[in-house]
Amino acid sequence: MAQDPLKPRDGGKVKLPRVDAGMNKIAPTASRGGKDGQSTDIKNITLGAKPRDRTALLVKAMLRMDKCIQAEAENRKPAVDDLKFKNGEQWPADVAAQRNFDKRPCLTINKLPTFINQITNDQRQNRPAINISPVGDKGDPEVAKMYRGLIRAIERNSSADIAYDTAFDSAVSMGWGYWRVTTEYESAESFDQVIHIKRIRNPFTVYLDPDHQEPDGADAKYGFVTEMLSRSDFEDQYPDADPVQWSQGGAGESLKNWIAQDQVRIAEYFEIKYEKRTLVALSNGHVGWEDELDDHVMDLIVAGTLEVENTREADVPKVKWYKLTAKEVLDEREWPGKWIPVIKVIGNEIDIEGKSKLSGLVRNAKDPQRMVNYWETAFTELVALQPKAPWIMEEGQVEGHETMWKQANIKAYPYLLYKATSVAGKPAPPPQRQPFGGIPAGVQQAISNAAQNMMAVTGIRFDATLSERMHDESGKAIRELRRSGDLGSFHYVDNLARSLKHCGAILIDLIPKVYDTKRMLTILREDDTEERVQLDPSAPKPMQEGKRPDGKTLKIFNPTYGEYGVTVTIGPSYATKRIEASQSMMDFAKALPNTAALIADLIAKNQDWPGAPEMATRLAKALPPNLLAPEMKDVPPQVQALLSSMDGQIKQMGQERVAMMKALNDQQADRLVDVEKINKDFEAKVLKVVADMETKMAAVQQKAEQSMQTQVGAKIEGLAQGVQALMEALAAPPAKAAAK
Repeated sequence: MAQDPLKPRDGGKVKLPRVDAGMNKIAPTASRGGKDGQSTDIKNITLGAKPRDRTALLVKAMLRMDKCIQAEAENRKPAVDDLKFKNGEQWPADVAAQRNFDKRPCLTINKLPTFINQITNDQRQNRPAINISPVGDKGDPEVAKMYRGLIRAIERNSSADIAYDTAFDSAVSMGWGYWRVTTEYESAESFDQVIHIKRIRNPFTVYLDPDHQEPDGADAKYGFVTEMLSRSDFEDQYPDADPVQWSQGGAGESLKNWIAQDQVRIAEYFEIKYEKRTLVALSNGHVGWEDELDDHVMDLIVAGTLEVENTREADVPKVKWYKLTAKEVLDEREWPGKWIPVIKVIGNEIDIEGKSKLSGLVRNAKDPQRMVNYWETAFTELVALQPKAPWIMEEGQVEGHETMWKQANIKAYPYLLYKATSVAGKPAPPPQRQPFGGIPAGVQQAISNAAQNMMAVTGIRFDATLSERMHDESGKAIRELRRSGDLGSFHYVDNLARSLKHCGAILIDLIPKVYDTKRMLTILREDDTEERVQLDPSAPKPMQEGKRPDGKTLKIFNPTYGEYGVTVTIGPSYATKRIEASQSMMDFAKALPNTAALIADLIAKNQDWPGAPEMATRLAKALPPNLLAPEMKDVPPQVQALLSSMDGQIKQMGQERVAMMKALNDQQADRLVDVEKINKDFEAKVLKVVADMETKMAAVQQKAEQSMQTQVGAKIEGLAQGVQALMEALAAPPAKAAAK
């Protein structure tokens, strides 16, 4: 913007002189002095009153910062150069300047981002996952599942994948990266805190204890996370603080020196201190800290009811957190965990004479990349010179047409004029252009060698910058090349898994301390479905079931019970596994078409189409009942108990049915016996009646007249036939008789 003539130049501002390294000094700090009124050296102050404690803390923090800067200088300078090289600054400055001055090409064919992305994108497709398992007899598998689900929810709510990807990309590119774990209030209107995982975009702002040995920084005793604030923001956040800058800074940050005209550097400082505590083992099996035993337990110990079987002194780590400037402590508190919540992930590590040298993929690929740039530039330069091939002509043939011939290699003229000349009395031939000799075979071979060297030093056999399919290799061979490339760079992903394991240990340590109030939480299952659970640190059991107001079952967890270990699995995500399973099922159904109908519901269930669950349900109804019976090992214990109870009831009812049928059969047998008895009694009575009738008839026959004998005989014969028919009826089976 132009200068306003009605206002003082530059708004009346007075420019400060440029900050120079020679001005990087701290003014002497005033002291209250001793009894004799003499000043006291700041380094000789011992721990005592709170102001002296804070002064000693600042001195210790500044000395530790100096130690970190000096120890990391040998790694930070080449790491910065690696990042610049990855960004495309690959030609030496003097060579690039000379080529530009000579108007010669200076090409950069940057293949490094593609090689780096082959590693980082493979990690994104196969993300390592944190798994929790119970340790010892007090750990509960259901609580372990709750921990896994809660950690997945923390990762989702924190966008932890961004933190992991940023740190991993830094590790692959230059040698190391960081992310951190923080705690925040759930909302502006809540006292409950939650855990978050946050990325550290610039790894040069972190300084960990240079004496740590673990690759994930788990054994670091102190660490810094620095930040630059504008003076206005600093004054808004800390109105009572003195805006004084620190006097040290490391390479790779926005300002190499920590002195700025308009910015103030602050640093978060973590420090681990150890506290002596007594661990006791009681006769009832309890093991814990002596200072946490309640009065009732102490009374039992004094009375001799409980005995102390064993004791020992232990150093318990306590993490202190400070926010500092160069002059004062802005804030401080105790961090609830036992580790510094800054997780480190490394690339390649080499220990040389006790010093750790860290590097990434770029470090060893610089020279092959320079070869690619140089030979591709040489190839381009040779091809570009082809239309600039010289013309061979006799002297004087361009006379009068000099301008046209000077532009012959720049402009496409439809024709070129020349002046005819003669040599020794004979007409000279017209000007002739020398043909292009072609690209030397050595240049093309050098380009091929450079590409091979790139793959050799990076450990990635498959170059994604080349054609996806080579003419002499099959698709299976290409997949094998990719697999071998994964083997050459798998240590990067494995280092990330180690860091994730330490992150999981930090989360397991923090969850019982941060989620220390009764509250409802949303956890994530492996398939990313949500589940509402209740966290209750005062619950009497690790896991129990309750009831919601709507009557549904509610799981209640107590995270303070038991110990839990952390493992990390590396492989495809649940979504990728689902897609692969679906494809494999389709291939299986094609290979065995006779079985396709038996697994059609499972194929539909694993599809991501709209309406796939409804299709699976409908297809399942057409299956035989025996295929739908679940395996008991896959049924929850509560359902197994219910099914067992129902099976017992069914068996009891079957036994009762058998008894009733037996009783019924017995009754039918008794009935048949009674019927047979009745029939026999009836038969006997009928025979007696017939016998009596015959006797009477015999008497009547004797008294009757001779003339009546024939008539009476006929009647007797008829009566006898009737009796014979009746006897035949009585001789029938009892059942048939009963029916009649």
